[in-house]
Amino acid sequence: MSERTTAYDGTMERTAEGGVIRFERHLPYPIREVWAAITEPSRLAEWWLPFDADITIDLREGGRMVLAGRGEDAPTMTLTIRRVEPPMLLEHTHVDDGSFMRWELEPTSDGCILRLTHVVPDPDIAVDNCYVVGLHTSLSRLRPCLAGTPVPWDWDTFAEAQSHYAARGLAPEPAAG
Repeated sequence: MSERTTAYDGTMERTAEGGVIRFERHLPYPIREVWAAITEPSRLAEWWLPFDADITIDLREGGRMVLAGRGEDAPTMTLTIRRVEPPMLLEHTHVDDGSFMRWELEPTSDGCILRLTHVVPDPDIAVDNCYVVGLHTSLSRLRPCLAGTPVPWDWDTFAEAQSHYAARGLAPEPAAG
């Protein structure tokens, strides 16, 4: 099996409050190693974003995560940590008002399970902005990062995932060309 995850396992449930995007990954790595990959700035920079960024994390409730894109048009995102219970739980805001992400880790006999939940106030905006596709693409880069062989963001892989998720109503059709 390839180191990249090919299963299109992202889901979105519409709720009375908005929507909940979910992913689950079974990773053959110790929980503390996966925790480091999602909470240490240099490790997070290897797999999470589709652009180069300087990342700082004040890992405490109320602390900030700042993802400052490098380059002229790169965005800067400032998120607030809502909850942290090392090495099992990290919850932080997202750039959309009322949106947050929750990372839960559960140890297993052969590694750990990562459950990622993204609560969104407006599922249609999440679909239009390809949140499921972006999360899928980022998570497909986590395992190679944990293996010590980070892979660059691949827009062709993103487009393939977008086509798949578009067929399930979780993303818009990719632009032609």
